[in-house]
Amino acid sequence: MEDLEPTKPKQQRWNTTNEMRLLRGMWIWNTAELVQDPKQIDDLTRTAASLKLTDAYLYMAPKWYNDKSDDVAKLNTHLNATGVRVWALDGDPSYIDDLPAVDDFIAGLTSLSDFNERVHPSARFHGFQADVEPQDQPLHNTGFHNGIAESKLEPHQQIERSILWHKLICLLTRASNLMHSYGLEFSAAMPFWLHDYEGEPITVYWSGGYTCVMDLVMPLMDEYVVMSYNTDPANATKRIVTQAAHATKQAVEGSKMPRILGSVETAKGVGRNISYGDTVGKQSRTAVLRDVRVIEEELAEYPAFAGMAIHHWAAWRELLP
Repeated sequence: MEDLEPTKPKQQRWNTTNEMRLLRGMWIWNTAELVQDPKQIDDLTRTAASLKLTDAYLYMAPKWYNDKSDDVAKLNTHLNATGVRVWALDGDPSYIDDLPAVDDFIAGLTSLSDFNERVHPSARFHGFQADVEPQDQPLHNTGFHNGIAESKLEPHQQIERSILWHKLICLLTRASNLMHSYGLEFSAAMPFWLHDYEGEPITVYWSGGYTCVMDLVMPLMDEYVVMSYNTDPANATKRIVTQAAHATKQAVEGSKMPRILGSVETAKGVGRNISYGDTVGKQSRTAVLRDVRVIEEELAEYPAFAGMAIHHWAAWRELLP
């Protein structure tokens, strides 16, 4: 079994003294369709250039490193040629507590490393991003107990939520250690509310005391992407500032901390004021980018803040210009 102590990357994830270019990421979930559509690939590479994308988070089911190897390598080559770092992306709530699913998840990470070893360097992945959301889902009850503050949980609910977080922390630790052992970076998309859920932090008993989950998982990552979805840039900024401030403070004190990114949602059906695709008056790429720039300016004082990511490619294409 992998050591559950985090493997330290060889270099600091960001520099507190040097200015750096802000990152701009984009999630891509329609991989199976995309790799079979040359016109869409051309559209993506043009969009990457116009948006100055630095990172693409490309969904990869664990078996696709073998089953779709050639097609994925071609897509990665196109993106890498435009200066975009490609991260493999995977996530499912069952990865937290379903043992066969956990095994598939970990096997996928090994397959990612094998893929990178056998393809041309121009087709390699830069790293891996986990998107494993802890909340109870319509088709999967994780034991999170949505909408209840920690102090209001019944004893059995408290135990179930604690077990969930311990499993998730261990999963992220295993993934982080594997990626760093392969010389690759590790990222995760994380909820904005870990430090303030219904007015209270989410904590677990860890190494002799209760600690906020955010504080435990952040050092595992090279990039920590906050799901800060809100179409009011002031509200979105509030959802990122605690993470950016915490990472900045800890790094100044000598800890290795990740780059912090915020994010915006563009898909339809997510909710008004949450997604630009659902918010009247903001259903355009121009509106998204205008608000992204506002958020970036507001968070510029925090060296750990590294930029914004857009969710997601297929939805972005449907927005008005």
